[in-house]
Amino acid sequence: MMIDMLSSQQEGIIRYKPFVCEHYMPHALATRRAAEQDWGLFYNHLFPVFGDMTLCEISKTSISGFMLKKRQAGYKASTCNRLLARLKATLSYAQEIEVPGFDKNPAYGFRQYREPPHMDRYLSQIEAKRLLESIAQSDSPILKYIVPFLLVTGARKSEAMKAEWSHIDFAIRQWVVPISKSGKPRYIPLSESAINILLELKVFTESKLGETKYLFPNIVTGKPYTQLFYPWDIARKRAGLADVRMHDLRHSFASALVNEGMTLYDVKEILGHANISTTQRYAHLSNQRLMNAASKAGEHYICHVDKTILAS
Repeated sequence: MMIDMLSSQQEGIIRYKPFVCEHYMPHALATRRAAEQDWGLFYNHLFPVFGDMTLCEISKTSISGFMLKKRQAGYKASTCNRLLARLKATLSYAQEIEVPGFDKNPAYGFRQYREPPHMDRYLSQIEAKRLLESIAQSDSPILKYIVPFLLVTGARKSEAMKAEWSHIDFAIRQWVVPISKSGKPRYIPLSESAINILLELKVFTESKLGETKYLFPNIVTGKPYTQLFYPWDIARKRAGLADVRMHDLRHSFASALVNEGMTLYDVKEILGHANISTTQRYAHLSNQRLMNAASKAGEHYICHVDKTILAS
């Protein structure tokens, strides 16, 4: 479908930033659940370099220089690859809707940077205590509620930040996420700890805003936060846990489930994984429990053998 350009625009001179804001992002928001998170990548990284360029001015050379500068500035390979993916997606959409004068995507053919194998990070009980103590000192009023909540529910940060009170059923202690990462509703059981956090949270937010729609609103705007990285970064570093990501709270919750004897199938259901293969990453965590069970079985037979020898 041919894009409806303004008559004042000549072939190929539409600039990157207006194209992304007026054409690509409306499309992305309607088709990709995580599209809102892309705004930060565009405004902080892509627009400062490509924003004023026309689509036809973006070249393989300019993309190569952009990627190299990001790496030299200390950005991780994964971050650079995400930026390349967004740039490629926007230019691909320009081709798809047949922007006049733009018929070749210069981002095609670029190899992504090699990323090191990802190692999941799990908080020990001592580390969790240290983190929560640091969170309690944060200047962010909502951080001291959302971090413990993620730790005791295993929810994704995006799920919590979009959660509404209408999704919480206190009677049966259940939180319904209407659309999860899999595209389907998921049902999260709420422990006593989670319920207590929610009750304290409700008192706090209502004291600031009155009745609210969202669980974790910005107490100034009443709307959901778009990001909490800066107060989180300060708190984790103060706790001596600079390597811990907010998503690691989910991993830590999963590790606690496994080490407390839950089956991988149970963990899969609670975390809302679409496939058991995703949950298999936690299988090794139960190794000590399996070793203890194997030791007991071994002792059973060894004792029987010893008794037989003594009786002969």
